[in-house]
Amino acid sequence: MNKLYKYAIYSLLIFPALIFFTDLTRNPYYFQIFLLNVLVLLIWSIYLLQSIIKGKIKWVFSPIDLPLFIFIIIAFLSFLIAYLSKQNYHIPEIIEEGKKLQGVQTDYLKSSIFSEGTKKLIFTLVNLLMSYLLTSVLIPVLSNSKDEKEKFYFSCLRILFLVGFVAASYGILQYFGIELIWPRELNPFGGRPVSTFGNPNFMSSYLVILIPLIAVHLILKKSSGKKMLYVFLLLVYFSSILATLTRSSWVGFFVASAILIFYFFFRERAIFLRESKWIFAIVILFFLFFILWPKPHGGNTTTLSRIIEIKTAKEKSYGPLHQRILIWASAWQMVKEKPLLGKGWGLFELFYPFYQNKGLFNELYRGFRTHANNAHNEIFEYWSQVGTVGFATYIWFLVCFFVYGNYLLKNTQNENKFLLIGIIAGTAGMIFDNIFGNVSTQFCVPAFLYWWNIGMLCGFDNTRKIYEYNLTKFARILFLLVVVFFSFLIYRWYHFFAGEINYFKGFKLSKRGNVQSAIYYLERAHYHNREVNSEYELANCYARTNQQDKAIWAYYQALCANCGYDEIHFNLATVYAQKGNIDNAILNYTQSLFINPISRETYHALINIFLSRIDKYLNQAEILLKQAVFFFPENIDFWNALGYVYTKKDENLKAIECYRKAAQINPDFDLVRNNLKNALNKAGIKNDPIFEYEDILRLAENKIREKNWQEVLNLSKKLVKILPNSFKAHFYLANSLFTLGKLDEAIEEYKESLKISKDNLPALTNLGFSYIKKNDLKNAKETFEKILQIDPQNKTAQEQLNLLRSMNPTTTYW
Repeated sequence: MNKLYKYAIYSLLIFPALIFFTDLTRNPYYFQIFLLNVLVLLIWSIYLLQSIIKGKIKWVFSPIDLPLFIFIIIAFLSFLIAYLSKQNYHIPEIIEEGKKLQGVQTDYLKSSIFSEGTKKLIFTLVNLLMSYLLTSVLIPVLSNSKDEKEKFYFSCLRILFLVGFVAASYGILQYFGIELIWPRELNPFGGRPVSTFGNPNFMSSYLVILIPLIAVHLILKKSSGKKMLYVFLLLVYFSSILATLTRSSWVGFFVASAILIFYFFFRERAIFLRESKWIFAIVILFFLFFILWPKPHGGNTTTLSRIIEIKTAKEKSYGPLHQRILIWASAWQMVKEKPLLGKGWGLFELFYPFYQNKGLFNELYRGFRTHANNAHNEIFEYWSQVGTVGFATYIWFLVCFFVYGNYLLKNTQNENKFLLIGIIAGTAGMIFDNIFGNVSTQFCVPAFLYWWNIGMLCGFDNTRKIYEYNLTKFARILFLLVVVFFSFLIYRWYHFFAGEINYFKGFKLSKRGNVQSAIYYLERAHYHNREVNSEYELANCYARTNQQDKAIWAYYQALCANCGYDEIHFNLATVYAQKGNIDNAILNYTQSLFINPISRETYHALINIFLSRIDKYLNQAEILLKQAVFFFPENIDFWNALGYVYTKKDENLKAIECYRKAAQINPDFDLVRNNLKNALNKAGIKNDPIFEYEDILRLAENKIREKNWQEVLNLSKKLVKILPNSFKAHFYLANSLFTLGKLDEAIEEYKESLKISKDNLPALTNLGFSYIKKNDLKNAKETFEKILQIDPQNKTAQEQLNLLRSMNPTTTYW
C-alpha cells in the first residue's frame, strides 16, 4: 500500500473524531461530518481514477456483502416509493366529532421527502457502504501481502486507541469541570461531557466499540508493563463511559464484556486461566469505579443514582423512558401503516411529528413532546423506515455477520482470532447500545467506526480471493461517471458546511438584535444549503423587518426542507394574517395545531380569527375550542370563548357550563360573571352558586368594614367552599385568621391565595407580617425580598426589611 492511501486513511481515523471548532457552527460535529465524508469520497475517487488509468480494478467479496447490498437496494426503493406515492398532508380529526377543519395536498411535502431522504441516502452510501468497503475491500486489495494488510490493520487500531484515549481523557476532564478548549464551561447535557464529539452519547458508543479490542490486546501482550498500559487505557475508557452517564452504552459495554469473558472461558480456557488474575482485577476495578464514581462538577447525578432513578417511572412521568415510549409508539404506528416497506428510508424525522400528536392527548406523555431525529431504538429505527422487508434483510445481514465471525473464529489458527472476537464483541455492544435508546449508528463518527469495525472482520479473512477485472471502455466511462458523482457529493458537502457557517453567524446576529446583518448571512446560507433551520431563521428575520412577501417565500423554503415543524406553519400563518390573507392563515394555523396540538398560542391565534368571523366559522370554532379546553382546562379565556360560541348557537345550557367553569377558575372576573348571568337569564334559570357567592362576598366585605372578624371568617369559609379558586375568598379568610391570631392557618391560606394570584403584593405583604408575628424572621425576610423583586420601590417591604428585628406590626393590608 502506498503512502498516499496510508496517510489518507490515518487522517480519516484521526481528524474527524478529534478536530472541532467552538464557534463556527451550531454543533462542533458538523465539521466532523463534512471532513469524514470528504475524506471517504476522496479515497474512493483516487482508487477508481487509478483503476481507470490502469484499465484494471481489483475487488474482493465477502459472505455478508449480499444481504448488505440487498438492504441498501430496499432502503433506496422505500425512499423512492415514498417520494413517488401520493402523500396527503392534511389536518385530520379535531377531537370528539372527528371533523376536519381543513385539508390540502401540498407540493412541499414531496420536497421535504426529497430533502430528508437524499440526506439519508448519502449517509448510507458514504458512512455505511463506503466505510464498510474501505476495510473489507480497499485495504485488502491495496496491500501487497497478507502480512502487510494485517500490519496496517493493527497500526490503524493503535491510532484508534490513541484517538479514543484523547477523547476519553478530555471527556473526564470536562466531567470534573476542567475545560481546556471551549471559552466557557459547557453544560448542555446536565454535566455530561461532550468531549470532541459534540454529544456524550456518540463518544460513549465510540468507546464501547474500542474497549473489547483493547481488552484483547491486553490478553495478547506478554510483558506486565505492556499489560499495565492497556489496563490504564481500559480504565480511562471505562471512566469516560461512566462520565457520559449514558445508560444504553453501559448496557452495550456489559454485552461486549460478557461476550469476551464467555468466549475465553468456554473456548480458550487455558488462556482464561492464565490471564485470570488480570481479568479478575479488571472486573473488580470496573465494579469499584462504577460504585464509587463521583458526581459531575455542578451536577448531582452519579452512576448509581442514574440507575436507581429509573424506578420513579412507576410513580410518575420519567422523561428518559416515557419520551422514548412516545417515540416508539409513533414508530410502531408507522410500521402498522406501512408494514412492508415502511415510511421511507431517512424519513423518520420528517413524519414523526405527524404521529406524535396522537400521543400528546395522553397527559402522561404531553410534557415530553420532541422533534425526534431518530427512533432511539435500532429495531424501530429500521422497521419504521424500511418496513418488515427491509428490517428482515438488515437482521439477515447481522445474523450473517455473527455466523461469519464465528466461522472465522473456528478456522483462524493464529492470534488474529482474538482480534476477531474483539470485533464481534464491539459490534454487538454497539447494537445493544442502540437498541436501548442510543442513536449513534445513525450519526457520522460513531457510525463510521461501527461499519469500519464490521468491514475489518471481513478483512481478516485470508481465504478470500482477490479478483482482478479488465475494464472495458463502457466500464471506464461508468467509473468516470461515478467519480464525477463523488465530486458532486464533495461539492455538496462543501456547500453544506459553508451553509452551516453562514447560518450560525446569522443566527447569532439575529439573537443579538442585529437583524439586517443577520439577513445577509442567512441569505448566503440559503444559497449554500437549503436547510430547514437556516431557512426558518431567514424567514423570521424577514418577518421582523416587515418584509412580508419575502418572509412567506422563506417560510415555504423551510417547509420544502422539512414540513414537520409546527413553528414554521405558525409563523407563516401569522404573516398571512397580517397581510389579511385569512384563508391561508387558517390553513397554516390548523396545520400547526395538527403537528403540535398543545400549542397554547396557536389556539389563541386561530380562535381570535374564528371569533372575529363567528358567523362563518361557528362550527369550526366549537370544534377547536373543545380541543383547546381539553388540553388547557385551566384557561379561562378558552372556556369563556366556548361559552360564547354556545350562546351564538343558542345552546344555553352548554354555555352555562362553560361560563361556570370559567368562573370557577377566576370568580372575580366580571366579564365571565356577566356572561354567565346572561346565559342563565336566557335559559330561564334564576339561582346559581356563583350569585350566591356574590351575595356572600358583598356581605363579607360589609363585615370587614365593621371589623366583625369572626363573621368575616365564617363567611370566607363559605366562599372558599363555593368557589375554591377564588382569590378573594382565600385572601379574606387568611386576613380574618391573621386578625384573630390563628397564624399557622392564616399562613396556609395566604399561600393558597398566592397559588391563584402568584405575585399579589397585598397577599405577600400580609404573609410577611404573619411570619414576623410568628417570629419566623427567615421566611419573613425572604417574603419581603420577593416583594422587592416584583416592586423595587415598595416602601412597606423596604421598611419591614430595615426594621425586621424590632417591629411588631398588627396592621393588615386589605
